Amino acid sequence: MAGHLPHTGAVTAEERRPIAREEGYDPLAIELALQPAASTVGDKLGLVILTLAATFLVMFFFPFDRFFKPKAKALGLMTIGGPTIEAHQAQFSTAKERHLKVLLEIDRLYFREGQLTQALQLAKLQLEQAPAEDWEKWQKVHYRYWELLSAAGRIAELKTASGAYLKIRPEDPFANYYYAQAFLAATDPIPSFTKQTRQTYRQEALDVVAQIDRACNALTAQRRHPAAKEREATLAELYQKLKLEQAKTFVFIWRSGGYKEDRHPDVVFRDKALDICESDEIAGRQEAQKLKAAIYTRILERWYWFEGPQEIQGTQHRRKDIAHTLELLKSQLKDSKAS
Repeated sequence: MAGHLPHTGAVTAEERRPIAREEGYDPLAIELALQPAASTVGDKLGLVILTLAATFLVMFFFPFDRFFKPKAKALGLMTIGGPTIEAHQAQFSTAKERHLKVLLEIDRLYFREGQLTQALQLAKLQLEQAPAEDWEKWQKVHYRYWELLSAAGRIAELKTASGAYLKIRPEDPFANYYYAQAFLAATDPIPSFTKQTRQTYRQEALDVVAQIDRACNALTAQRRHPAAKEREATLAELYQKLKLEQAKTFVFIWRSGGYKEDRHPDVVFRDKALDICESDEIAGRQEAQKLKAAIYTRILERWYWFEGPQEIQGTQHRRKDIAHTLELLKSQLKDSKAS
C-alpha cells in the first residue's frame, strides 16, 4: 500500500531509507523509525543506577519521619503523663534515673513505632529487675505497663500485675481501675458459671467495690487540696472512670445472682449502679448512658406484660414508663454517635 514502509525483514535499513524518501517521509521521521526499539543492556544498567542514586538522595534529604510522623495513639486522660515521646523527650534523654529512661523507651516503641509487643516485653523485663525498695520511683512504668496490657487485651496478666500492686498500695486509683477492668472482662460470660463459681466471683466483686470506694475517697481528698487545681481535670476524669467501673461491678453482682424474679436481694446493687449513672458527675458521659440502657433492657426482658408496677431506685414504675425511657436513651446515644 502506498505511503507505508515494507513489513518484511528482508529489506535492510539502508535499503529502506531511499524508499522512504521516494514516498515523501520526513528525514527525521525516517531516522527515528529505523532506530532499534529495545534498549541496550547499558541503557538498563544506567537507569538502575540513576534510580538508586535518586532514591538515596530523597531518603537523605527528605527522611520519612520528618514529614510523615506516625500519629501518637492517644489513650485519653487515662494515659499517665501523656505520650512522653514528644513533650518530654529532651528532659528524659538527659535524665540519669533508670526508670525515666525505661519509660521513654517504652513510649518510643509504642507511641512512635507502634510496637506494642516489644514495648510490653521491655516493661515487664524492667519491672522484674527493678529494686523492691524503689517501687515508688517506678510507679509510672507500672501505670504504662497496665495501659499497654489493656490495649493488648491481656486480661489475665493485667489482673495479676495490677492486683500485685494493690497489695502495696490498696488505694492507688489506677491500680483499682485496671484491676476492676480486668476482673469484669474475665467474668463476662456469666451464664456459663456454676453456682459455686458465681458465689466466688460475687465475693471478689464485693471486694472490688470496696477497693474502689477507698480509691475514690482518696481521690476526693486529693481534689480538695489547693495544690491539685492544675490536675483537677485529670483527677475528675479518673474519679468518673472509677465510679463507672464500680457501677459495672454492681451490675455484675446483680446479674450473677441467678434469680429469675425481679424482687430479689441483689436488686439493691442494680439500683446502686443506676444511682451512679444518674449522679451529677457521671450522668453526661456516654458510657453511663450505655450502661443505664443495658440495665433497663435487662429489666424489661424479665418484666412480663401482665405484671404490675415494680420498684426501681425506691420508686414504683410501670413497664411502659421504663420502655419509654429506654427508647429516649437509645435515641440520645444514636444522636451522639451520629454527631
